[in-house]
Amino acid sequence: MSILSEEMFFIDNQRSTLEECHKILEFLGYYEVALGQMINKEKTTLFFSKNTEESFQVAIQVTLQVPAICHYDKYVGLPSFVGRNRTACFTKIKERIWARMQGWKEKLLSQAGKEVMIETVVQSIPIYSMNVFKLPMGLCKDIEAMIRKF
Repeated sequence: MSILSEEMFFIDNQRSTLEECHKILEFLGYYEVALGQMINKEKTTLFFSKNTEESFQVAIQVTLQVPAICHYDKYVGLPSFVGRNRTACFTKIKERIWARMQGWKEKLLSQAGKEVMIETVVQSIPIYSMNVFKLPMGLCKDIEAMIRKF
């Protein structure tokens, strides 16, 4: 029997009721029976919107038997929330690319070697994030500028 992990439920009291929580538990029960997998409640968390009442949060936590978190930085390696300042959310990508390129400057690479390193390593770093989010144009231009300077 396998266990599913790292589940995160987003709860907004405008759309959620305790009856819906019971339905979620019912469907998860069907899922566990049908596929032989169990939800790992130790790795499952709830995140409530800021307009969710405290009493409603407690009721949902008790119903689902899952803890709540206040702030969730990353989920599966990506930011869980992208606010108005999208560039700040994705600065880690730029920093990772910069760190990789700094290590290469010390090595003596030919022009062809630099191009291969850029194509295989630098351009692959933002691909996972780009599959989920539309990256800000400013960030893309900054990455292009770093590649050109290299």
